[in-house]
Amino acid sequence: MKPGATVRALSLCALLSAAVPAYPTPFSVVNTPTSGERGTAFTSVLFDADVEMLEAADILLTFDSDFFDYLGSTVGSATSGFSLLAGNPLSVGGSLLQLEISLATAGAPVEGIAGSLVDVSFLIKPNAPLGDSVLVFQSLPLSDYDIPMTSGTMTVTQAVAVPEPDSSLLVGLAMLALGGVRRRWR
Repeated sequence: MKPGATVRALSLCALLSAAVPAYPTPFSVVNTPTSGERGTAFTSVLFDADVEMLEAADILLTFDSDFFDYLGSTVGSATSGFSLLAGNPLSVGGSLLQLEISLATAGAPVEGIAGSLVDVSFLIKPNAPLGDSVLVFQSLPLSDYDIPMTSGTMTVTQAVAVPEPDSSLLVGLAMLALGGVRRRWR
C-alpha cells in the first residue's frame, strides 16, 4: 500500500473508532463479495436490522476513489417502494469522495422490518492498491432518519493469472487436427 493511502486509511479508522458509539446499533454495512479482484464489481449494502418509522432518509456515503469507481445506487429490500435520488460523488480531500443519497416514500412509513436501505454498486479500479478500504455510511445532519456512522471493509486482492497452455502443445494439437482432416479428404 502506498504511504499516502496508509495514512488516509489509518486516519479514517481513527475517525471511525472515535465516532462509533459504545452501544450496539442495528445498522451494518455488508459488501458482496467481501473481497474482490481488481477490475471486478461489488455491491455495498446499508442494512438496518430494526427499521422504525422510515419515511425519508438523507444518507452520506464516503469512499476512497483510489480503490473504487461508483457505478450506481438502487433502493434496498426495506425501501422497495421508495424513490431514490443519488448525486455525483464529490471530493472531500485527497482521494476521498462523498456521495449523497436521498430516499423518500409517498406511502406509509416502513416499520418493524429488517432489510437493506440502499444498495450501492462499485467497480474495483484495475490499478487499485491491494488491501482493505473502508466504506462509511451515515445520515446527513438534518435527515429525517438517524443513521449513525456505520462502516464496512472491502478487501482488494490481486487478480489470479490463468496459465496459458504451452505454445508447443498448441502447435502439436493443431498438427494432429490438420493431419486428421487431410486423411479424410483423400
